[in-house]
Amino acid sequence: MQLNLFEGVILTQEQEQMVKDFIANKEKNATRAFEENRLVQKMLVDAGFKQGVDFKNTFETVEVTADEIELGSYYRDNQFTAKDITYINTKGDIYLLSKRYDREEDKVVDRNISYFTREGNKFECSSLTGNYRKIKPTTLLEKLREQRMGAESEMIGYRQTNLAFANAIEDLKEKFPMAEVRAFDDYDRYGRSYRTIKRIKAEFANGSYVTFNVGLDGNYRMAEKKDAEFRKMDMMQTLEFFANQNK
Repeated sequence: MQLNLFEGVILTQEQEQMVKDFIANKEKNATRAFEENRLVQKMLVDAGFKQGVDFKNTFETVEVTADEIELGSYYRDNQFTAKDITYINTKGDIYLLSKRYDREEDKVVDRNISYFTREGNKFECSSLTGNYRKIKPTTLLEKLREQRMGAESEMIGYRQTNLAFANAIEDLKEKFPMAEVRAFDDYDRYGRSYRTIKRIKAEFANGSYVTFNVGLDGNYRMAEKKDAEFRKMDMMQTLEFFANQNK
């Protein structure tokens, strides 16, 4: 039995060894993490990544003193609390520096990508590729640059679309003041799936309406029309209506 003079706690030899093993494992893990971090950074730099432009590295090893640490196992009946344990730990990581368009703020903002993994001489980064395919570091850099440029393009396109819809809505309101004209999210079917598409609806008091597709130049064309009176007809009324059309 050994006495911890700082806490007045008597530890068995087994517990003392468990404390030493814990500290040794933490140091081993920190060393492994340090080496992996340096390897990843070298791979990125060799592929053309620039630190501070394409990535940042905040990784560091730190000395930690924990007031209490639970060691051992309840199932092995050797669980105990170790006090004032000092060990080596790590914090920080490598982050890819990207951009995204924030529609609420209507501006391009910074985006840090922390989740990407290395396997051999390739990386996996679904945030850039949209899948879990492993790619070369040079391809990773291309995808990163594409995403940053895409954020700018998305902002420009979104602003152009909003302006085009605003102009089309204003024109329809002027031509048809009795209609309620607004933009809305509609759906187009493609095979077994649906795609959301933004359109304009001009709806009248009786429930009849017309929807429009809008181009980036502000021009619009009819997508669908619904006659409220026609929808109220039963089968016989509908047949009679069609018959009268052919007289």
